[in-house]
Amino acid sequence: MMPNDNLESATNEAARVTDSRMTAFHDSEHRLGRAMARRLGWKHHIAWDTYFVYGPAEAWTDTEMPPPAVWFHQLKDREKWEQTAEAELGTTEWTQALAEKSEADPAQFRTGEDLRRSLKQAVWAAAKAAASRQEA
Repeated sequence: MMPNDNLESATNEAARVTDSRMTAFHDSEHRLGRAMARRLGWKHHIAWDTYFVYGPAEAWTDTEMPPPAVWFHQLKDREKWEQTAEAELGTTEWTQALAEKSEADPAQFRTGEDLRRSLKQAVWAAAKAAASRQEA
């Protein structure tokens, strides 16, 4: 979703993913980002920097992505991006493509250590729930 995103940069980043339960890949046509956005009910955005957590028994079909058990995002709203984009990225041009109001739920916003902690808790809870179902 950034100008320097390409197959090479995605391959380099994917190599950092060492957990076999996770997948990183490059989607130049943003098909997954659009599907994730629609799953969340977003009509005008592509999901990026968005994390879905599923239990191990969740079934996917060829036609529909199931709703995530838990999800988080790192999407700042338009006003915050406009205030920080130039300092963070060296340009403000890309902010003009954003809709007037972000569709991302502010309650699901996480970043940094808060994101890592929230994802760890969500994955742990999903694994615990799956183990409980297996014992029953």
